[in-house]
Amino acid sequence: MIISQGSAPLRVAAGAVRISASSVAAALLLLSPPALADAFDEYAGNTSYTFDLPAIADGWSIALDGFPTTSEEIDGYELAGRLLVANDQTVYLQKNYGSGVYVPVATLSDGPMDPSFLAISPDGSTIALGVGYGAPLLVFPSSILSVTSPPDLLSHGDVIELDVDYYDGAWYGNDALVINGGWNGPGGYTSGVYALDLTAPQIAEIPLITSIPGASGGIAVDSAGNLVTGIGYQTSPNRTGELRIWAAADIQDVIDGTASAYAYGGSEGSLLASNVLSAAALGFDGDDALHVGGGDAFGVGGASENGYAALIRASVVASVVGGSQTPVNEGSSSQYLELTPDACEDDSATSPIAFVGHTSALAIAWNPSGDEYSSPAGQCYSAGSASDFWEIGVTPKVTLYFPDGAPDADSDGVPDGADNAYLTANANQRDTDGDGFGNIADADLDNDGDVDTADYNILVASWSTQLGNPGYNQHADFNGDGSINTADYNIYLARYGTSAPFY
Repeated sequence: MIISQGSAPLRVAAGAVRISASSVAAALLLLSPPALADAFDEYAGNTSYTFDLPAIADGWSIALDGFPTTSEEIDGYELAGRLLVANDQTVYLQKNYGSGVYVPVATLSDGPMDPSFLAISPDGSTIALGVGYGAPLLVFPSSILSVTSPPDLLSHGDVIELDVDYYDGAWYGNDALVINGGWNGPGGYTSGVYALDLTAPQIAEIPLITSIPGASGGIAVDSAGNLVTGIGYQTSPNRTGELRIWAAADIQDVIDGTASAYAYGGSEGSLLASNVLSAAALGFDGDDALHVGGGDAFGVGGASENGYAALIRASVVASVVGGSQTPVNEGSSSQYLELTPDACEDDSATSPIAFVGHTSALAIAWNPSGDEYSSPAGQCYSAGSASDFWEIGVTPKVTLYFPDGAPDADSDGVPDGADNAYLTANANQRDTDGDGFGNIADADLDNDGDVDTADYNILVASWSTQLGNPGYNQHADFNGDGSINTADYNIYLARYGTSAPFY
């Protein structure tokens, strides 16, 4: 289904707009689990966990998001808390928490993608995928994803293709998107922000903020419905590093048709930050602290604008939108935090970033190519140099940060979001066959997806051997004690007759 909006913005009458304030408020509550004290003070001090993302074989970048709390499964795989990643011609589902292994769940026959953004609705039911510059925006139900038979998104009947301009997008409730992108609006082609009501009989652009000179930036909506976006108005020191926030009521008035779209002139909205990276990747965590990613895309921000992701405390965001505070003070550790997932701090862009509410994980993607491919190998470029570019051949990384009290179902000290056997205690996280399932839960020794007699035969073949002995099979040493014995047989027996996934 292709819905072409054309080059000029299409407007719908106020009476046709179905995005109600009450429905948005109810849906946005799903974005935030109960606050865990103030995670802002805890991310940097707790153990972080780093995993691979799917390698970039073509295209330039990746897009990712994490599923919220949802009961939905696809082919036996729980969606709640897992990362969803798009690159090349494929949409991937993280095979398991705590894993750098991914399984294809959708494809694009006319690829590769150079994905701009991927966003999962607050209830987990719908996915929006910006395929890349000049390509359509795809909106589709998560229920069509499949591990066993990945659908082609460009031919599936439940996929909506929208011919609109976009750079970044965020959900505004479960039935609407807000988009920041190049836009052929009044006065010609500029950047701007518009809404898409996905329930309208004819999906149309609803202008919210128009006439923003310069480059597009990221966009995000907090649990109260306040909207923050990167503003391309600034030309120095960084064209998209300015962040402005609009109160929920002001945005809703425009959507309802009781107020006109904001024609940006430099003073609209509340100034939240003057210059933070390129504001290319924006979002809110469970406390409504704002996370900011990107780099210094135009080469004018200086070394300090590369190699990190930023976090602005929730109380600062609330005070700015409420009019009681000036913009964030980047020199104040109580207001502003920088996280550096890559110790080299040499990335051209630290993004995308996603908060995964189900596991309370703040996921920051980054590019390790300089660390792995520089000459001599393993050396960093200079910190802040932005010499570490995203490119074909890179295997990106994602680092997960957790606050105190993040879910840990098996109480093994590893948060669920980083635990490759989250229902079975395994503090050592052994996964010797690299299939994404921790050894302690993985008695599928032949990796055919089932625990059966064939796996028993493999276990018996290494029975009573120890680490260093001929015939010792590290995969069959489920508990990792260096010996294959009755304890391992009991683990096998408890799993007999089960099928992947194994937790």
